[in-house]
Amino acid sequence: MPNLKDRLLPLLLGTLNVVGVGWLINQLPDKKDLEISDTLIFCLMGVYILASVVWGLFGKSQSSTAVGNHNWLVGLLPLMGGGILYSLIQFEQIPAEYSSTVFYTALSLFVVGIVLPPVLLLPKTWYKWLFWFLSAILLGLGIHWWLQGQEIPAIIFIVLSVVTAISPIIVPFINKFRQQIEAKLAPLVAQRRDSLAASISNKLEFWLWEFTSPFKRQYYQNLIYTYRTYRTQGLKTAGAFTPDLDKVFVPLRVASKAPGKMSAAMIPQQLTAANLRIWDFLSKIRQQPAYKRIVVIGSPGSGKTTLLEHLTLTYAQHRQPPQAPKLIPVLLYLRQIRDEITGKQPPNLVELVTKKVKDGQSLQPPPQWFAEKFQQGQCLVMLDGLDEVAEESQRRGVSRWVDSQMQKYPETTFILTSRPFGYRNAQLQQVGIALEVQPFNLKQREQFLHSWYLQNEMIRQARREDPGVKRAAVTKANDLIKRLKKFPPLVAMACNPLLLTMIALVHDNRGALPGSRVELYGEICEVLLIRRQQAKGVPDNIPLNVGQQQSVLQVLALNLMLQRTREFTLAQGIQIIQRQLAAVAGNQIQPEEFLKHIENVSGLLVEKELGLYEFAHLSFQEYLAAAYVKETYQEKPLIQKINDSWWHETIRLYAAKSDTTNLIKAALANPTVESLTIAYDCLAEGNRVEPGVRQQLEAKLESDLESQDPEVSSLAARVQLSRRLKNAMASS
Repeated sequence: MPNLKDRLLPLLLGTLNVVGVGWLINQLPDKKDLEISDTLIFCLMGVYILASVVWGLFGKSQSSTAVGNHNWLVGLLPLMGGGILYSLIQFEQIPAEYSSTVFYTALSLFVVGIVLPPVLLLPKTWYKWLFWFLSAILLGLGIHWWLQGQEIPAIIFIVLSVVTAISPIIVPFINKFRQQIEAKLAPLVAQRRDSLAASISNKLEFWLWEFTSPFKRQYYQNLIYTYRTYRTQGLKTAGAFTPDLDKVFVPLRVASKAPGKMSAAMIPQQLTAANLRIWDFLSKIRQQPAYKRIVVIGSPGSGKTTLLEHLTLTYAQHRQPPQAPKLIPVLLYLRQIRDEITGKQPPNLVELVTKKVKDGQSLQPPPQWFAEKFQQGQCLVMLDGLDEVAEESQRRGVSRWVDSQMQKYPETTFILTSRPFGYRNAQLQQVGIALEVQPFNLKQREQFLHSWYLQNEMIRQARREDPGVKRAAVTKANDLIKRLKKFPPLVAMACNPLLLTMIALVHDNRGALPGSRVELYGEICEVLLIRRQQAKGVPDNIPLNVGQQQSVLQVLALNLMLQRTREFTLAQGIQIIQRQLAAVAGNQIQPEEFLKHIENVSGLLVEKELGLYEFAHLSFQEYLAAAYVKETYQEKPLIQKINDSWWHETIRLYAAKSDTTNLIKAALANPTVESLTIAYDCLAEGNRVEPGVRQQLEAKLESDLESQDPEVSSLAARVQLSRRLKNAMASS
């Protein structure tokens, strides 16, 4: 039963509505002509008041009085509009020529305000007939005014009649459309709202730190200075600039996996569909305490160190995602602290970090500042490169120290990175989840290249990001992307962030790909074998320089090519390399130790299956075999294999740095589609060829265009077309 408040509201609104309309009717110019008495008007008003109150209090069409009250309030809005318009007339704010139109508009609004609430309270089965009834009345009034010569009010009532008639059809459609729009926009609006709120909160917090914590401000500023540039360890090919890390960083994809099942291959055999980011785990540390202990494992060059540096920079700049916890970043390189934390009296985490901040950043933290932050769980401690602790016993000691610090500071979040081999024999006991870094997919590769070239062009042209700079960057990035697609081995390499950076540097500084891929492979091998470790300050535990290491791998690569295989067992590998290894190292290193070093440190060799090894990519094997042939002047195996497609890439790589005369002669002596294919490639990519042999091959090409063999003629046509395209590009 409705309470007193629910009874009074419809009574009050109904009275106001009817009195207002009654007064307006009394003001009609033709009231006397219609012979409507005041008594009749007040009687009609009384009947309407009684009916509206009865409907408002006892209507069965509404499930609650609150809904009925809402419908009455809806009716009040047109009344207010009508009152405002009529007030403008009374205060002479409407020009005389429009006063009649405005008056009847106000009257129409009053009518709608009176009729609408009771209509909404009627049973739904009456709606259709009621709308038709109202439409007929409005149409009749429109016709009446038209016959009276009052065009403006006639048009108004006719339009109202049409709108009323189609309302039962339009209103459900509008409601459905509105609901769908709200359903789609609500999450976006909520996300934008949360993002804006988080951004404002971060800024306010930062400004508060500016006044209350000078140490924290200085500490963050030093982190920004240290990690704002994108660093690639050990690259000899110098870029034209050092890009900003946050401008070129591409978020890495990670996937949860057992450490024993993670691949050490630098170049993946297949891509995965994993699409999670490190932020997805950090954002849930409150719901999932296991995420406070993360191990990130990845192959060489997969971006582990860059990931931690980007996390540090992001937190220092207060740009973490809205859902991520606000943490103070602390980044430590395990190779730099391994001796301290495995000594007789190792420091705890607070002592170590405080010392590093004092010595490395020349800052003076307030007493117990880091101790309080670690105890309260306000820090993100990142420990990079467990695998870079070369000595296995020391690596296990480092793991024990990390475990002890995780126990000592249970509220603090830790992330540790390692290559698979480094973590396999020194696993943490306190780890909550192990994540494997996934290789770049197509979208990530293209995103990196476009960002990298944009930064390059901005620095090179000393300009801001204007349309001209963007156009130049897009042109170069698209050129490299197109070239990569034409050369599958480079596409596979480009899945690795380090190798992709090398490819971009070579493309930008040394010329087009894949014509200069020999230099690229040489650069990659040198970086992986020794220079990257030197740049990181990691001591090499084998007494061989890069040339000596490469000479041993060249012997292995050539033997595998001769056996027409990529795979070898450890015993087979030892047998193949032992003579060459002894020649360059004597007894200083054993073959098994050397192979394990190449696998674990450089990543050029991978254990494909248990006990079965191969080069990280066939291209490395082919390049090293070609390098061996060139350095030892043993061209005969290549000449003998001129018809063997297994050897063709090795021949191409050899030709790029050698005289290809004998190879082309061999192809002309035994002209098959396979031999002529490699002969034309040698002519196009080779270092030099005798003029007479060149002329013979050119003549062969011309005659093959008319060959009856469709394969031969098609090959000749493709060669000619390729030449024309190259000439056109060179002259453009």
